[in-house]
Amino acid sequence: MGMAEDEVVKAISTVMDALSPLDGEAREHVLEFVVKRLGIAIAKAPAAPTSPAAPGFTPAPPNPVHPAGTMDIRTFAGLKTPKTMSEKVTVIAFFLAHVAPPGERRDFITSEDIKPYFIQADFELPTGPANMTLANAKNAGYLNALERGQYRLNPVGHNLVAHKLPKKEGASRTPRKNKLAKKTVKKGRR
Repeated sequence: MGMAEDEVVKAISTVMDALSPLDGEAREHVLEFVVKRLGIAIAKAPAAPTSPAAPGFTPAPPNPVHPAGTMDIRTFAGLKTPKTMSEKVTVIAFFLAHVAPPGERRDFITSEDIKPYFIQADFELPTGPANMTLANAKNAGYLNALERGQYRLNPVGHNLVAHKLPKKEGASRTPRKNKLAKKTVKKGRR
C-alpha cells in the first residue's frame, strides 16, 4: 500500500470517528458544510416522495445500506461484533464476498486488505504480520488458501458470519468434560 493510500485510509478513519457520535441529521449537516467549503460538487439524490402516514403507522428507522444496496464495513462489523482476530478477518472476507459495493466485491482476501479494512471497521490492528493473521483464520477453519497470499471464505466461515454472529449475550461454548478428572473420581470410589 502506497503512502497516498495510507493517507486516504487515515482520512476516512478520521471522518468516520468524528461523525459516528452524531445523529443522522447532524452528520448530513457536517458533510454538506465540508463539501461546500471544499468546493466539491456532489449530485444530490432526489428526495423520496412524501405522503401522509396512516394513523398508527411508525416508519422503520433508516437502514444503514448505501444507495447501491450495500453496507459499509464499519456498520456491518458493528452488527456482527466479532471478538477474536480470526473472527474479524472472517467478517471482512464475508463483507468482501457478499456485502461490499459491487466494484469492491471479490471472493478472496489478501494481507493488503487487513490494515485498511481493520481501520475502516474500527477493529484493533493485529500486532503480528497480516499474512499470519490470515493464516491463523485459515487454521481456525474459517478460510481456505487459494493462490499464494489469497484466502477464500469457506462454508464454516460463511456460517459463522451469516448465522452465528453476533453471539448472544451469555452464550458460550459447551464445556467439555475432563476425562482425566472423570477417571480420578472412578478410581477414588473403588
